[in-house]
Amino acid sequence: MSQGRSAADPWLDGRPPHIPSDGSPLPGVCLLPGDPARVAMAAALLDDFEVLGTRREFTLGIGRYGPTPVAICSTGIGGPSTEIAVVELRRLGVHTFIRVGGMGTTNPEIAPGTITTVTRAFREGGAAKFYNPSNTPIAADPAVAAAIARAATAHDEHVVPISVLSCDSYYLGEGRPLPGFEAVAVERLEAVARLGADAMDMECETVFAVAHALGARYGALLATHGSRATNAWLEDYEPVQLRLLTVALEAAAALTD
Repeated sequence: MSQGRSAADPWLDGRPPHIPSDGSPLPGVCLLPGDPARVAMAAALLDDFEVLGTRREFTLGIGRYGPTPVAICSTGIGGPSTEIAVVELRRLGVHTFIRVGGMGTTNPEIAPGTITTVTRAFREGGAAKFYNPSNTPIAADPAVAAAIARAATAHDEHVVPISVLSCDSYYLGEGRPLPGFEAVAVERLEAVARLGADAMDMECETVFAVAHALGARYGALLATHGSRATNAWLEDYEPVQLRLLTVALEAAAALTD
């Protein structure tokens, strides 16, 4: 018998309302890029890779890294869509989330093209507050952080540990000087520097807070796409994203159980 959806629970016959899934259980570990286009990058690194579908900003694929099944699902930009992805993927059987994306560094010692691992996320998002209302930074899950460190060593990658400030604004929130708001942008970057964040992104806090609240493990690997300290910009980020994905998949293989 068909089980109809309700406003309180908008799933239909085990199918989520947003993630493009038929409701079948997913692999236990899922990588979370922001950009749907980056899901296809995994095809170069996974066996039997298949894109299951795309709906809105969510593209979902599955494959195998050696014998290990792995899912990869885009979250879109920012906290609200990331919350939806983590909640629905968790209900489909995912127990470990690794955000794999990009960030803009505020630390002049971190050059574009550097791979980083997030040790803690400072908190300026909105969606995450419903799962953890504290303003205290959220630390990465120790098991995921350790697996990432071992994976980086195995692939001879130097992965820099960083703290990230997650916020819901890409332009003024990340200190980009819009016309008429130049002084606001300068003040914003100075405030980020005082906080002690090495970089800014828009999703880490939400992944960490929602996954933790739902009893899942979580971590993040971020490629440095730009530097607010030097104003440098990485135009072709696919090579570093592929290196980053390799480390993430190696970590995923160790986190399957």
